[in-house]
Amino acid sequence: MDNSKLVSRHLGITFLISIVIGILAGIFSWLFRLLIGVIHNIAFLGQFSSQYDANIHTPGSYLGWLIIFSPVLGGLIVVYLIKNFAPQAKGHGVPEVMHAIYHKRGIIPGNVSIVKAFASAITIGTGGSLGREGPIVQISAAFSSFIGKIAHLSVSQRNLMIACGASSGIAATFNAPLGGILFAIELLLVTVNSRTILPVAISTVISANIGQYLIGNEPAFSIPEIIHITENSNIYSTLLAIPLGALIGLFAIIFIKSIYFSEDLFESLPYNDYIKHIIGTFILGIMFYTIYIQIGHYYVQGVGYATIQDVLMNMITNPGLLLFLLLAKLLATSLTIGSGGSGGVFSPSLFLGAVFGALFGNIVNLLFPELGINPIIFVISGMAAMVSGTTSAPLTAAIIVYEMTLDYNAILAIMTAVSIAYAVRRHFMKADIYTLKLNRRGDYIPEELIADLKSYIVVDDSASKNVQFLSDKDNIAWDHDFSCLIENNKVVEIINLGKQNKDHNLTIRSMEKEHYIILNAGITVTEAVDQFYQHNCEVALVSHNGSSDKEAVVGVVTSAHLLHSIGNVSSILR
Repeated sequence: MDNSKLVSRHLGITFLISIVIGILAGIFSWLFRLLIGVIHNIAFLGQFSSQYDANIHTPGSYLGWLIIFSPVLGGLIVVYLIKNFAPQAKGHGVPEVMHAIYHKRGIIPGNVSIVKAFASAITIGTGGSLGREGPIVQISAAFSSFIGKIAHLSVSQRNLMIACGASSGIAATFNAPLGGILFAIELLLVTVNSRTILPVAISTVISANIGQYLIGNEPAFSIPEIIHITENSNIYSTLLAIPLGALIGLFAIIFIKSIYFSEDLFESLPYNDYIKHIIGTFILGIMFYTIYIQIGHYYVQGVGYATIQDVLMNMITNPGLLLFLLLAKLLATSLTIGSGGSGGVFSPSLFLGAVFGALFGNIVNLLFPELGINPIIFVISGMAAMVSGTTSAPLTAAIIVYEMTLDYNAILAIMTAVSIAYAVRRHFMKADIYTLKLNRRGDYIPEELIADLKSYIVVDDSASKNVQFLSDKDNIAWDHDFSCLIENNKVVEIINLGKQNKDHNLTIRSMEKEHYIILNAGITVTEAVDQFYQHNCEVALVSHNGSSDKEAVVGVVTSAHLLHSIGNVSSILR
């Protein structure tokens, strides 16, 4: 099979699987939201119903003050599920997906999907202060890895399918297809080119369409009206986005450190995992019930979208209340994830950014009312900036927040804020909220994408063509690199002449033979290395049709040849 046909076949398989992943991700995102709704309604309202709008505040629970124990009971179930079935389901999900791509050859255990779905739905539904995007990323990535495994995809293809699943989950959950694609590009894809972006785009578009059909076509948040800005206010808001981004960049560091400080604190407690989670969730329950009694809503429980919606509607303007909600959400999220909860940190980041932006905007209006800037610009910019600062994905943050609000008038302030927030956080703290978790256990992730020139070098170029074909009665010509023993016009043995003592009395039967595999001509060096690794082999016969027929043989390649080719490519990047 020639190189073009082989590439076409690989692309066809990849595109077909990406379609399947897009369909499944859209359906699972919908089911996951329903599961959260069912658990939330049972826990808070005593009703078995999947109808749950996270953008509307939950009414006071029929349980009264006993609602304090809702996250406690939910937490006990979560700890049991995670400890006994899938430890990878603990925490916020995305780091485990990144770890699978870079350190586990794209392998995510199949049970992670099921356990993560139930553990996160229970955590969020019973009042845990976490989001649904991390779980759906891990859920979608896990079943994508499983599909890649049963389809016998290579490691690079399996990693690509994981990125397809994760981006599709984001797209369906937030009705943000562009944000989903950028999420894969900035955080998950090992290489970026048309062959990797197109499958991600296909699965993401399909998933977003299914999500729109099953969940709805409305943006995640609504604002009172499109923000109207004058030329002067546009300039002022863009300039003020600089200090806003800088402050949020610093606050992102506080948020990241608070989460891992909380994890370390609970880890150091001399109790088992159940007692630790009881402590954290009991304090959380007291917090959001007290807030309900004093202010009228639970505010910091769950994904927190209702509070974000209030801020976007300019319903919360008191700086003191905004500051309180900022600190309360910070504590609630740290307690939930630090004590062992399961869920994402994207939604808490949106909450914190929105409230911080509202606080900043209202202070600006108090100090400089003559500027006439709509504070909602700073709310939207703050949301994007906080996501950018915590995740190291500024483009994803900017576009996904735009897709969640559909107001383009704030885009200049958004782009300014996300850039400054990322730069400030990166200056003072190298790792982000995802990579810090991996770094702390010795697993490091590349900081940037570089051109994968290896994916364009085919194994034929590395193979030695200086090969002789002999029967067992022929004499050896020592000026060749390899001798291939032929029987019935097929290669049955390979001899590396460079490893032999040059003795003209040796017969081909008495020489040391190489354990070898057969590689298709036209595959890349990267794929060849993967085949060597899987078969624990250092020599391969390169063949046009994957057979050992003498006429089909292109040459013989060794692991040393591949390393030499990779070294030549690497020198270009230095």
